[in-house]
Amino acid sequence: MLKKVFTNGGLLIGSIVFFTLTIEFGLRLTGLQTVKPRPPQIYLSSKNPSISYTLKPNINTKAFRSTVTTDENGFRVNETSSFHSAPENVEEIEKQKIGKPNIAVLGDSITFGYGVENYQTLPARLEELIPDYHFINTGVPGYFLSQEIALYNKITRKMDPEALILVFYWNDLNDFNPGVLDEQGILRTADWKPEDKPCDPITEGILGYIPGKCWLDTHSAFYMAFKKAVNMVHNNRILDATREEASAAELADPVDMKNLEVYIEQLTNFTETLPIDHYFVIWPDRFVHTDSKAELIKAAKKLEYIVIDLSEIFGNSAPTLGWDTVHPNAQTIEKAAEYIRDAVEKGSL
Repeated sequence: MLKKVFTNGGLLIGSIVFFTLTIEFGLRLTGLQTVKPRPPQIYLSSKNPSISYTLKPNINTKAFRSTVTTDENGFRVNETSSFHSAPENVEEIEKQKIGKPNIAVLGDSITFGYGVENYQTLPARLEELIPDYHFINTGVPGYFLSQEIALYNKITRKMDPEALILVFYWNDLNDFNPGVLDEQGILRTADWKPEDKPCDPITEGILGYIPGKCWLDTHSAFYMAFKKAVNMVHNNRILDATREEASAAELADPVDMKNLEVYIEQLTNFTETLPIDHYFVIWPDRFVHTDSKAELIKAAKKLEYIVIDLSEIFGNSAPTLGWDTVHPNAQTIEKAAEYIRDAVEKGSL
């Protein structure tokens, strides 16, 4: 009897090991998950410390589950829904904007279009809706206002835009120090150091008791893929719960008002040199921001921005990518573009 138990136990353990190794090698061979860092090859370090990094110019490559195409300035190109940019077609896309007055669109990964195709970004949608203008997509993932301003002053200002749209997202108030690129092209926070350990395993639940978590997190494709799935489910649950609590006024406004003051000061200094028409788009997150948003809108209007608050159509529940709890999906961007179009057309354009 005991021999039978050990035999069955051995077969069970062997089956589990065989199953795990099969998935491990399957993920590695197919490239669905690797154990080595695979950063998107779209960034270029800048000699200007205020900018820190930009998008590489003249690229057409895969990044963030989409194709990213840039022009000679390192700005993401605008396609139309019926015209996709194979490398040989980029020149045609550039010809389409000749003779059109420019509108600069500033922002971070939301403006850039994280996770969506070139024709699905906010500037591309706006250009489809308002075809008499060329919308310059100056958005770069991870940018703060200081970087957006520095990039505008270095490149975009020379393109003589007739108007400017500044897309604000609430994490713009979390930090004011530009991120940096490491030697592999991975985007890091400003305080990152090369000796920092990359280990970030699952620490909650049963998986938190697994021995050798750090080793698995840096050596096992199966563990890394499983961690992504667990984190995605966990983060979406937190997102839904936070939205409900914020809507029910059970959560305080998380914004540090001192950080908001710093942001408004930067915005004030920048606005003195802007084109006549400038728009301030507030992209909603999971919180309501009752107090801080009122102060932000008041400051923006004082600087003569036309304020476009997208929470008027999305509340604090703007639909995001299926695998991400921050960045909007293509349908959300399209709906936002239509709302912005209506506000812009009421202006002087």
